[in-house]
Amino acid sequence: MRIHHSVSVLALTGLALVACASVPPGALTLDATLKAPAAGLPPIVDRAAGIELRTCADLVAALRAGKDLGEAAERPQFNAYADCVAVALIDGGRAAPDATFDAQAAAERLFHDLDLASVASSLAPRRPAEHYTLQDFKFDLVRITPLQAQLQGDGFAYTLDVLALGDFRHLGRTELLVRFTDRAANQGSYDRRSVLVIDAAPRAPTLVATDAMDVLKAGAAH
Repeated sequence: MRIHHSVSVLALTGLALVACASVPPGALTLDATLKAPAAGLPPIVDRAAGIELRTCADLVAALRAGKDLGEAAERPQFNAYADCVAVALIDGGRAAPDATFDAQAAAERLFHDLDLASVASSLAPRRPAEHYTLQDFKFDLVRITPLQAQLQGDGFAYTLDVLALGDFRHLGRTELLVRFTDRAANQGSYDRRSVLVIDAAPRAPTLVATDAMDVLKAGAAH
């Protein structure tokens, strides 16, 4: 396994904000490139289920109305809507209660501590009973920067992008917002992108993820 560590191109001075005494009232965006797609989203229509998505607003409204997206969320076109979910949660999020959280170590901690039993992914069928975290797999490539982990092996490529730090479920907990890309790297058709809300309590032995769409459906970002 080849492991590469490098410094993120994002100015790390911005990450120091999480340690300041005057914590901002809202969630802290860590990925400066993140934005909700304003146009060009592929239409996703399932009239039998009452689903018609053409914009970010359509998706957020459907989730906040408690609609089950069903098979619509399994279509490859749905990947384009992932950042819509992320931005909606950031807009409704609160500041992380742990002002000392080390964002520079976020991706490293995901690699070592993310509980894969809480994440829907192509890794599940290949996970031996004793393997629960990413570090337990023999990847051909592991590249970790402060805000991103890139992994590749067994014909699949995985990327975890740390997007924001905050309290997205309004539970008084420090949480990470992470975009998870899971795709076949050997000309296969599997390609899935999701957003995860990850409980990052400082003393937690493992990091447990919740699908961000479920958070929006629960109305925690209102």
